[in-house]
Amino acid sequence: MMKNVIKTFALAAIAALALTGCIKHEPYGHRPYPDDGGGNGGHGGGGGNNQEQLIVREHAEWAIQYVGREDYVNEYAEVERVERFSHKYSGTGYFIIRIVRPEDFKNAYNSDAAGFFTYEAESLLTDAKNDGVNFWQYTDEVFDAKTPDILFNRLRSGTWTAYLIELDNTGKVTGNYAETTFTLQQETASAAYNKWLGSWRVSNGLMGFDLDISALDNNFLYRIDGWERGQAVAFQMDQEYLEGEFWAPNGFLYIRSQFLGTYDDDNLGTVDELFMGNIFDSNGLTIITDEGIDLAVMVPADGGMAELQPVEVTLKTDSGDYTTKFHSMQYYMWAHKTGEWHPYNANVPQLPLTMTPLTRTRADEGLAPARERVATKASIHHSQPKAAQGARKSVAKKAVRMK
Repeated sequence: MMKNVIKTFALAAIAALALTGCIKHEPYGHRPYPDDGGGNGGHGGGGGNNQEQLIVREHAEWAIQYVGREDYVNEYAEVERVERFSHKYSGTGYFIIRIVRPEDFKNAYNSDAAGFFTYEAESLLTDAKNDGVNFWQYTDEVFDAKTPDILFNRLRSGTWTAYLIELDNTGKVTGNYAETTFTLQQETASAAYNKWLGSWRVSNGLMGFDLDISALDNNFLYRIDGWERGQAVAFQMDQEYLEGEFWAPNGFLYIRSQFLGTYDDDNLGTVDELFMGNIFDSNGLTIITDEGIDLAVMVPADGGMAELQPVEVTLKTDSGDYTTKFHSMQYYMWAHKTGEWHPYNANVPQLPLTMTPLTRTRADEGLAPARERVATKASIHHSQPKAAQGARKSVAKKAVRMK
């Protein structure tokens, strides 16, 4: 989750090996969180393992309400769709809002509100400690009684429960909360959204992949299968897929850095699986390890073609801001025990890539669908919507340099 706090980090010196090697650095930022047992449960903050059992109370005089979806004009005069929430909070502390599907809450927490609230609060405090700031400085995430209505980035369709969770002045959960449940209906897909559906060959002339793009949430999200699959790579990522976001103001499809899950690896132990972007300069290749920032964008071209273009990113370092474009993007594992980054494949295509429409699909080739993702504590935490902030800009604060 991105924060509205400017905090700089020096690039870590690391060592990189080829295909079977690793990229090592000192963990910071969102990694690691207090362990919740590893495995598919993720790496998020807590469940209250080291404190007294929290007693939760729904406050009779407080409220959180979903007002509705509306147009929001960003700083570039682009109109995007956002979700408005109002609240009635009269406490003297702070509060955070967490939004979760009821079925995911049941699967990940066994509907344990105390565990959910504690996990999220401890993750927030871990972020603040690693960033060297006070938790209440995250102004896009921590609110108080004076906060007006809150606009969040768009949510996918389905039924959700929003929780207003009170924190005391130290960032700990008090147990007081309010909640509301609401349903967002699937929209009718627009022609602009539908134009990206289907199969595409993406290539720079030397290397590429065949991608299948299918609808995940009309006018909002896509599922993208096929990245790092085929003869161009040694390790086949058949079991994973990416999510892409449709941006209505221009009709483009954006691919972001994204958390995919936490798993137990036979050799590395507990690992996070992520999709991240790389930049390249005179010092070599650097992994940008911020989550939720744009890496590349699909842009229409003449003759039914398209192009997968790199997105410009500004990296904040101790020596100042450095702006460049992403060089490439790929799947990584991050090992909890060692703090090492492991690429699945040593080589991936350099951006930009030409996109050519195909007629065959993943199913035509007899390939099984990628595994479906099961909600975990970590995935719920990583999927929390951000406060609407306007124009799409990739600003990174965490990086790992390869030598």
